[in-house]
Amino acid sequence: MSVKTERTRDHIVAVFLKLMNDSGFEKLTVASIAREAGINRGTFYLHFTDKYAALEEVQEDIYQNFETIVTKYIGVSLIEKQLNESVSLEELFRGACLKLMNFLYERKEVAQIFLGENGDAHFIERLEKVYIRAVRGKIRKKLPITEDFELEFVFAGAIAIVKKWIREGAVEPPETIADLLAACMISSPIEIFERIEQE
Repeated sequence: MSVKTERTRDHIVAVFLKLMNDSGFEKLTVASIAREAGINRGTFYLHFTDKYAALEEVQEDIYQNFETIVTKYIGVSLIEKQLNESVSLEELFRGACLKLMNFLYERKEVAQIFLGENGDAHFIERLEKVYIRAVRGKIRKKLPITEDFELEFVFAGAIAIVKKWIREGAVEPPETIADLLAACMISSPIEIFERIEQE
């Protein structure tokens, strides 16, 4: 792909995301994308078969890279802790979270669009499934039902923090969110409530 072709494709994607953010995916048309991008529809079709293909390409890039990072870093802390007693579980978890937060921070504008009012609910659901599957895949035993519920509680908390961060503009640096996630993971909900009440 030539540099000019790649620039045109990137421009189409940028316009596609802007219009999706403004009015939602359902209202998007190839004609509106082409008009906003200053190209003819034929040029759009040289790059994408339709608006669904453009959406899939943007999301697939995020999904694949997200899955690689999650599989490599998330959920391995306990195994690493068993092999290396000198490192705390909080440090290991924080390091894994930081990799993931940096990844999301680099793509925060796109993530905000997909998580926004005119976004795509399936986007975050798929990321959640990737995260949960990766962590569950690192657990080497069959969980009793109570532990399975507890794990769901942990997933929901971690996912809620990340969603809130992205939706509110990812203003805090990734390091701050990684610290927060690590702190929450080693604290009980009661301890968190007590700390909040004391402040």
